[in-house]
Amino acid sequence: MKNTFLVAFMLLCTIAGAQTFIRSELPTPLSTPWEIQYGPDGFLWISESGGRISRVDPLNGNKTVVYTAADYYGGSPLEQSPLCFQPNIGSGTHGLALDPDFGISNPTYLYLVHSYNHGDTITPYTRFKIARITWDPAIQQVIGDTTIVDSLANGFDHFGGRLLAVKRNGQNYLFYSAGDNGISETNGPTCYNPQTNNPNNFVQDPFALNGKIHRFNMDGSIPFDNPIPGNSFYTRGHRNPQGLAYNPQEDLLYDIEHGDRTDDEINVLYAGMNYGWKTVRGYHGDNNIPGEDSIIANYTPHPLIANDSLVPALFSWCDTIPPTLLSPPTWCTVAPSDGLFYKSNIIPEFNNSLLVVTLKDGNVTDQQMYCVRLNPDGKSVAPSTLQQPNPTTYFAADQSLNGRLRDIAISPDSTTIYLVNNGGANADKITVYTLLNAALNNGSNLANAITLLPNPTIDDLTIRTDLNWTSAEVIDINGRICRSIPSSEKKISTLELESGVYFLRFILDQQQAVFKKFVKL
Repeated sequence: MKNTFLVAFMLLCTIAGAQTFIRSELPTPLSTPWEIQYGPDGFLWISESGGRISRVDPLNGNKTVVYTAADYYGGSPLEQSPLCFQPNIGSGTHGLALDPDFGISNPTYLYLVHSYNHGDTITPYTRFKIARITWDPAIQQVIGDTTIVDSLANGFDHFGGRLLAVKRNGQNYLFYSAGDNGISETNGPTCYNPQTNNPNNFVQDPFALNGKIHRFNMDGSIPFDNPIPGNSFYTRGHRNPQGLAYNPQEDLLYDIEHGDRTDDEINVLYAGMNYGWKTVRGYHGDNNIPGEDSIIANYTPHPLIANDSLVPALFSWCDTIPPTLLSPPTWCTVAPSDGLFYKSNIIPEFNNSLLVVTLKDGNVTDQQMYCVRLNPDGKSVAPSTLQQPNPTTYFAADQSLNGRLRDIAISPDSTTIYLVNNGGANADKITVYTLLNAALNNGSNLANAITLLPNPTIDDLTIRTDLNWTSAEVIDINGRICRSIPSSEKKISTLELESGVYFLRFILDQQQAVFKKFVKL
């Protein structure tokens, strides 16, 4: 009996994520989620297909669709390209942001990026827009919406689409990432004839909308101190910037973007600066593309942009010679989707780092989370050592369960990570990783009021408690829900369970989650 328990506990430490996390899934049905935010109201806010915003209880997974864009448009076959192997025009529901003052004022605001028809039924013209949605927290309902930015760039690929709302020096701003909208020439048959029509040729032009990070005021107007007056452009030279993150400690913005076969990047964003695409990528001074050193050395600043210069990547994945094979699974790029800045000693190895999730299950890549540790100033990456590699990776062993990781959020107490996927698993869902000690100690006094007998068990498990609990679930060490238990059931048969460590997650009537561990022999 003693040996069985020891083996089971070691399995828990190995599988649950480097002896740190308990994996679970919320029973929340999702459809192509893009963004997940942990709101100050204690709920998860998620953008989903069809121009929808959903609000989810992080304890029980109950979901309410609070908004559906009346003018959402999914594109038209009339906009397809006869030349292109990927002919469908861009469409979808992308970035979601909560106002920096969300919940402080009533009403308050959310912001959503989605596609709409800027033309008509005879001549459709699918573009993206930013809508400001008015939320009344008193009645917990949307009471209105308005378009604040429309006619955002679109094409056949590389859409970007992330939103970030931040308060900087007492002023609120809304940042939007726009991809280059062009399909890379190396990826197959061209979609453009001549190739000079490819939108990715215009990402260096500050007056073209694509390949940029844009900055707006919260009403959609353009800040007076943007790099070019009257222009929403904030930075340029981006390929497919799918992630935006903010470091409030040092007042730094980061973008996370896909490279072309090499050099997926994390960049520190400085107003007006040029991040190189499509002529320079990744680090400077150690370039792997012939001719890039000369471009850097002979760079001519734009005459309308003060202090304009090329800025190298803060961090680059796959900084190698471009592969000659055209099969994306063989490339060492990781396809990063989004990330967040983590500043807490609750998880010491994450402190002062960017947590970045990825989409790609390739020959040498996994769908996982990267922890990229930063130096204290936030402007450089901390050294990597044998004792403490940088970056470190998490949750790769669970990729078949987790799928393509589209976004990440974290609880206010810094103990729980929430991931959403779209594709790559049995369903789109919310996966939860809770710090093991936090899960077991959460409401520890309450957990002490619950007794499971006998524990370890061979057959039945009896629940003894005076607490009022509304439901419970048996969760295995991979986070799978084995069965749900109503509050009327006080004795659980464990005959159908394999030997190992399990958790009972109780939801109390005050919506608090309490974990109890038991062992099936």
